[in-house]
Amino acid sequence: MKITVLGGCGAWPTAEQACSGFLVEYGGFWLLLDLGYAALPRLLESTTAEQIDAVVISHGHPDHCADLNPLLRARALGGQRPPPLPVYALPGALKVVLSLDRPGMLEEAYRLCEFDAGDRLALGPFTVDTVLLPHWVPNAGMRVMAGGNICRASQRHSFWS
Repeated sequence: MKITVLGGCGAWPTAEQACSGFLVEYGGFWLLLDLGYAALPRLLESTTAEQIDAVVISHGHPDHCADLNPLLRARALGGQRPPPLPVYALPGALKVVLSLDRPGMLEEAYRLCEFDAGDRLALGPFTVDTVLLPHWVPNAGMRVMAGGNICRASQRHSFWS
């Protein structure tokens, strides 16, 4: 499993660092965990918008999901038309970020898959276990497993074994 930290700043990006974003690759499958402010340019240093196979967003604060909008715009308006991107989030968490464009504009670029904290998600070669974490809004911590490796991501800290 290869993990690329796209950013880890809280609340807003700095000149040196984007907000929360992690690209996890295994067996040719590209999984994004969060995509906060300024994380998309860092993602595009490693791959294209069309290469992403799934996204899991921990919660609806913009430092964890704001760059989902430009990722979906790149997929909807770019030269290629990849299949709809599965986007996983807690119920209602992405309402604001998904309504930034005119109604229907990004509709074919994604497929929203809402989950409840505590659910297990099967995404390509990955198993993602979620757990409710304390925060101002509902927030899902994640443990990502593939090929005997584990990646745990929480709101403020991430660690891998």
